Amino acid sequence: LHAANVGIQKDKLENLRISIAKGSPMWETLELCVDVVDKPSLDILVPRLSQLVRSGVGLNTRVGVASFITLLVQRVNLEIKPFTGVLLRILFPAVIEEKSGSAKRAFASAFALVLKYSTPPQAEKIVDDIAALQAGDRNAQVSCAILLKSCASMASDVLSGYYATLIPVIFISRFEDDKHVSGLFEELWEENTSGDNVTLQLYLGEIVSLITESFMSSSWSSKRNAAQAITKLSETLRESLSTHCQVLLNLLLKEIPGRLWEGKDALLPALASLCTSCHKAISSHDSSAPNAILSVITTACAKKDKKFQEAALCALEQVITAFGSPEFFNVVFPLLYEMFNPAAGTKTIQEPSGNGLKTESGEEKSYVPRSKILDCTTSSINIASVVDVLEQQQKLMSLLSHALSPALPWADKVSAFLTIKKLCSKLKATTVGSQEDISTAGVASFVRELFLTVSSKIVDCIITVKIGQVHVAAAECLLQVLDLCQAVQPRPVVDKELKESVSELYETEKNDQAKSLLKNCLVILENL
Repeated sequence: LHAANVGIQKDKLENLRISIAKGSPMWETLELCVDVVDKPSLDILVPRLSQLVRSGVGLNTRVGVASFITLLVQRVNLEIKPFTGVLLRILFPAVIEEKSGSAKRAFASAFALVLKYSTPPQAEKIVDDIAALQAGDRNAQVSCAILLKSCASMASDVLSGYYATLIPVIFISRFEDDKHVSGLFEELWEENTSGDNVTLQLYLGEIVSLITESFMSSSWSSKRNAAQAITKLSETLRESLSTHCQVLLNLLLKEIPGRLWEGKDALLPALASLCTSCHKAISSHDSSAPNAILSVITTACAKKDKKFQEAALCALEQVITAFGSPEFFNVVFPLLYEMFNPAAGTKTIQEPSGNGLKTESGEEKSYVPRSKILDCTTSSINIASVVDVLEQQQKLMSLLSHALSPALPWADKVSAFLTIKKLCSKLKATTVGSQEDISTAGVASFVRELFLTVSSKIVDCIITVKIGQVHVAAAECLLQVLDLCQAVQPRPVVDKELKESVSELYETEKNDQAKSLLKNCLVILENL
């Protein structure tokens, strides 16, 4: 039947057929027969049922035999014990091989009810077999989820003794790429756990062991799922993950270098999350670990794959913030400066799709995630010493000047505004009072150059970009630059043209927040 062609879902049609069959006189007869089954008749009946499971064809036949086994076990209860081994061996492959979703669930229900009366050795082997399905193909994973759901419902007393094996499987399978598969395991997780934090702490050792096995696998999807599991563990357990962080860190540091494979970008947020949650434990265990992590991530940033490079830059920003080592600035900023390529002489145009850049002549250029590079620059300035920032003055000015150029999209400019604001905060803190041995004249010189380099470009951004969000961000940035200028001696000289431009913008600005900020800018400009 071509159910889809007439607008009927396949599952609904199957359920309708099964419902009609169960309402037939034949099914009523079978129910009556179940009531008279006794122990001697089981010796004859079970082999016949096994044969039907193997050879039966047709939806109604297969669902019928599965449902009959369920009714039979409910009727005879403990008397089925001698036959559990036979039935489990025949029902397990039936669940896996069955193509129909309705029949698969029917066999799984029968399997779960038989499992309830199995011996401990039988149950242990079956649980291991079910757990092993998680590493298989999509059908195996769906079968795994359906079996676990049925067993949790009908044989929960048996299943609860093997949670140490099954909970890690359910947890990692939540991160499958296939939404249907991950959804099934998400339901299982919610139905069989008492919250993420408690459950993860209780089975943390077993989960880490399964993550390790997944990383040792040759399957890319297994490694990706394990990496996403590390991210979830880090975000949920925070410092409580410290006892296992070294094992997880070594797995990631070993796997990230080398050739790219599909889904490898998931390893980078995993490393960043682990560092954010366990940076104290990582540093105390090995003082050289932060530099080793930084080296791995900066190398990843140089990869030309767009998705991987963006993930590496996001991870870099988090790692810089997590460890907060001032030494990172001198390692990271030269790399970021080179990646941003502010000295490029050819004007570049951002494509609407955001997939790459083209020169004015139409020649394709490599993609440069400038917004993320600027975010990393902001984080590195935040943790840097002022002395190191002053040493990079020329490159910083070059980078910011290029970031505010008309050729780049407004999203890059907003990131540049954040970088400028962070730089102003760093320099202003120095003028107010700092423990560092630095030259006041050097700071004043930097502030003057910053003012001369970016102030007119910020104003140009407000003029050319007709987006309220950009106007607010630009006005905030300009106000912070001017506020910094007030705090240094000697103060920079403001040309008349800048005052007039800001005054005109104030008069024409429609965004109330931006207008208020521009008014404050005018007040400072009058005093400079």
